[in-house]
Amino acid sequence: MDKAIELRSKCKHFRVLVIGRANAGKTTLLKKVCNSIEDPEIFSPEGEKVLSRGLHDIENQLIFKSNPQFVFHDSRGFESGSVEEMENVKTFIAKQAGGNNLSEQLHAIWRPMKNFSTLMLPAKASLRYCLYPTNQSYQVPVIAIFTKFDGLVNEAYTELIDSELELSHEGAEKKQLEKAQELLDNRYREPLRRARYPPSDNVQVDDMRVDDSNCNELIAKTAEALTDDTLRLLFVSVQQNNIDLCIEYALKE
Repeated sequence: MDKAIELRSKCKHFRVLVIGRANAGKTTLLKKVCNSIEDPEIFSPEGEKVLSRGLHDIENQLIFKSNPQFVFHDSRGFESGSVEEMENVKTFIAKQAGGNNLSEQLHAIWRPMKNFSTLMLPAKASLRYCLYPTNQSYQVPVIAIFTKFDGLVNEAYTELIDSELELSHEGAEKKQLEKAQELLDNRYREPLRRARYPPSDNVQVDDMRVDDSNCNELIAKTAEALTDDTLRLLFVSVQQNNIDLCIEYALKE
């Protein structure tokens, strides 16, 4: 506990870059992580509040009142093929990696994806490795997040109805979740693991609009992907909604 308190006195924030196009469920996901019903407040890198929500800058910081220990950065247009946006992302990551202050550095990348056909990071834009002031290569974990699994369930249902199994509508409904998981694993998760620049891990999240949904797996896999013990301790210490993770980490320590 003393170590956590000392760390938090030096670094009060865990910084996450969220990469994904609009309507990928990013804001809803972050609200669930921070247990908030309100949108985040936006601040400039200097800490000044940005009043116009229409202005977008990857440098701006998104902070929820419910859990200000998390600082998020949003990159939009990354999947649209925008060369400028890709360069902005690479420049931002390099800049954060060069900071001497731990609180200014980038700690994780979350990759929410609505369209499962656009899973991979661009081949020439490896976002996984940053050179830190210690001259050691530190892996910034990239977690791919499947946010629209319900669309794949609908596809699985259609395939079952059209298959040679001659299932009734009730029979197809009983098998659609299992079939959807099979599609997710075979079509997307396995190719993702074999990609030249695969993410550190991937998670499937439930519909975040449902009250009893949670992001426990995302939080747990992010913690596991952090290779630096100090950052893992920082990440665990900023949790407010996942007490189980805090207890598990305390027992391991």
